Amino acid sequence: MVLTRDQRLVLVSTTLDMFLEGVFVTLPSVSALLSSIPSWATPLVFSTIPVGTLIGNLALGRLTDLRGRKSTYMAMLGVYALGALLILAFNSLYAVLAGLLITQTAMGGEVPIVLSYIVESAPADIKERLVVLITNVGNVGAVVISAVALAFGGLSAASGRAAVGALVAGAIAIMAVTRSMVPESRPWLSLRPEERGRVVLGAEARLWLALLTLMAVSSVLTFGLLALSIGPEEFPSHALEIIMLYFAGEALGGLIAAAAMDRVGSRAFTLASFAGGFATSLAAIPALRAGLAPFMALLFVNGAFTETVWASRNVLESLSFPTTFRATGIALVRAAPYVLMLASFFATAGMGVVDFLWYATAMWALGLAASAAWMARGREVVGSPVAIRPEDLDRLRRRA
Repeated sequence: MVLTRDQRLVLVSTTLDMFLEGVFVTLPSVSALLSSIPSWATPLVFSTIPVGTLIGNLALGRLTDLRGRKSTYMAMLGVYALGALLILAFNSLYAVLAGLLITQTAMGGEVPIVLSYIVESAPADIKERLVVLITNVGNVGAVVISAVALAFGGLSAASGRAAVGALVAGAIAIMAVTRSMVPESRPWLSLRPEERGRVVLGAEARLWLALLTLMAVSSVLTFGLLALSIGPEEFPSHALEIIMLYFAGEALGGLIAAAAMDRVGSRAFTLASFAGGFATSLAAIPALRAGLAPFMALLFVNGAFTETVWASRNVLESLSFPTTFRATGIALVRAAPYVLMLASFFATAGMGVVDFLWYATAMWALGLAASAAWMARGREVVGSPVAIRPEDLDRLRRRA
């Protein structure tokens, strides 16, 4: 398939974005390992994830529907650069916390923009596959940053920070060039000014929003629990290897999703993905008791299912709303999960490992139930045209 110049620019730029997002996803964990952060401050470090992501989702997701994809897209680069500078240049708790909050805000705001850009620019017959493949590059970024931190952190914490900083600076410099060349979204430009950002949710759309939110709650509250929380706590000397292996499993899961979703459909694939995540969460307790090797094997498989869930959600969310409020819709889906994620940090702080794993399994069960409901009542988005206005969704529903 021949891509136009504009399509190539959007796809290359968003691919680089997802790589950088993978780098920043792991920065709270990497920062805790490479900086002199006291143990009492670790909950504060990880609380920057939900707080920043929530702010970014709501503020920037809404802004990009009102003002356009490109303007917010460009602005995010400066936010990333400022956050990275604070994290990596200053070995201070308060600088690290401020930097992490800023970068997580940028990350939260970027996801609705990137998903909107991809589905509004990609060729119609491969848009779902491109959503999966491009967002999966985030896992590659996470693996690379973990490997860099592991390789250079063994020399000294300062060497690890310098290597990570060089990687981040190079990525931001390249992205500054590619983003400046990306055109504005044509579907967004086709809207009349009064249509941009106008939210219209009928009864069926509200049901879809509720089910997508429940699936998001499940996947956000279980994301990386084994790799970012339980694994490093139980096997602290292998923390970076655990993170790297987990995201390698996620990268494999993304490739599986790209190959399989078109064949089985988004509804069935989402249900199967949550079922796999639920099963691996159930198996986590005996695997953890069996030792490091069984736990690492399960971790890899859990990472693969976690990514197939996120790939499914990315496709469903990006195609379940029209261009008029696509980024706003994606942000609305993701708002409640990050509020609950912040609350869960403190609610689960005193839990033992076994209780914590049962909590994670209950969250997977929630997603499994919501995906079963979507299988019964949700919309099949694979092969469906991109809706520009709310009435386009109504026509697509009647045609189905």
